[in-house]
Amino acid sequence: MSTSKLPKFWADHNRRFADFNFVYPVISRRAKGLSVGINCTPNGVCSFDCIYCQVCRNPEKKMARFPSVDEIIFELRKLLSIYQETKLAEHFPSVEEKDRILKDIALSGDGEPTLYPHFAELCETLQKIQSEYPENPKLTLITNAAQICDGLEYLTEIWGKLDAGTDEFLQFIDNPRKKIDIAAIENNLKFIVSKFPLRLQTMFCEACGKIPGEAEIESYTQAVQRIYGSNPDNLLSVQLYSVVRQTAENSVRPLKREFLENVKKRMLEKNSKLSVEVF
Repeated sequence: MSTSKLPKFWADHNRRFADFNFVYPVISRRAKGLSVGINCTPNGVCSFDCIYCQVCRNPEKKMARFPSVDEIIFELRKLLSIYQETKLAEHFPSVEEKDRILKDIALSGDGEPTLYPHFAELCETLQKIQSEYPENPKLTLITNAAQICDGLEYLTEIWGKLDAGTDEFLQFIDNPRKKIDIAAIENNLKFIVSKFPLRLQTMFCEACGKIPGEAEIESYTQAVQRIYGSNPDNLLSVQLYSVVRQTAENSVRPLKREFLENVKKRMLEKNSKLSVEVF
């Protein structure tokens, strides 16, 4: 399969696979290959209600409880066994094997993973499983960075979201469900990068006819610089991307790559040592 056809699979991150409830495989543009997702919040519990989220927050469509660690691990081992036997060729029939190599096991899903009540126990167990596979997949947490929890030390990388540079835009784009401001998000990301490998993830999109303006981008790039300054060696990259999957809010539209490239250029003008990826 040519690389030009991969966006079809990047746009499909269905969290239901066969008869599984908590574990699912996707072809990830940011993981650069096969990512096995763990949905430890199938009940949709989240501290944000991002305007660009793909998850429908209707509680009637959600599982009412958190899964146990045992339930998650049972499904993970089962899926990894299928992967070892078939490389998931049947599930991704037109994807070349080189694009189906297991890159990571990602704590993601329908809500915020760090709100899972057994998060540290799950991460410790995942670290033990990680060493069993020759691909040595990374253990990745995808988090909105609204809270810090125990268990981060067991992970390979933390992908922390920074979608705004100002309080006004944070409230608009991420719509926090609890009282939190941009300074708290920045401080949490500074704490994370001071101790653990971090990738910043930023979604830029049009929503309700609104896009980030010049002042917002300037505030955002300054925040990135301050986070970088907390521990340059641990800030692995900044990932800039726009919408490729269907969102729950119909007003959300993707921005052109040119917009993302301009933000990247602006960031590198401030700091040429930054690694900035555009997707």
